[in-house]
Amino acid sequence: MKMLTDSDSTTLPAGSSASMAKALSILLIVGQVGLAIGFIAFLLMASFMAIPSLRESFTLDLPNNLSSSTMAGLCLSGSIVAAGWFYVLRLLRRVVATVIHGDPFMPENVARLRNIWVMIAATEVFRMISNFIFGSIEGDAGVDGSRLDIRIWAWFFIFIIAVISEAFRHGAALRAEQELTI
Repeated sequence: MKMLTDSDSTTLPAGSSASMAKALSILLIVGQVGLAIGFIAFLLMASFMAIPSLRESFTLDLPNNLSSSTMAGLCLSGSIVAAGWFYVLRLLRRVVATVIHGDPFMPENVARLRNIWVMIAATEVFRMISNFIFGSIEGDAGVDGSRLDIRIWAWFFIFIIAVISEAFRHGAALRAEQELTI
């Protein structure tokens, strides 16, 4: 096990957090696989709703107030959100990889964390707008269309990631300053 020395104060002991980060990396891979499957399923469902002969077999169980075009739009917007979250997990896997290697305060991680919170915010805004549009088209199809479906927990999550990215930025600046000091 590599120990932390005075001259190498930016790296972590090799075994301290690597096991948890490796388990997290595996979970992120599983999440990416699930999102890829969901993305494909949403796209297939949206395309099935566009083909009239296939549409009838899928719309038998839909509520009366939900049309096939609305269902296709919801599936298409779901695939876009799944693609956004796939990208977020991809960036997060890269951040975890730097933790596994013992060097998390890299300038690249600052940019990755910023991209993560921006992408989560963009997908959340897109989700709110698509739910507003498709809810207002069909009346009472999950969202009544008279209000935006704002999820406070999602915006709190975005705020936390933004704060963590700024902490990483500060840590990377301290590390660069320390490397210049003799």
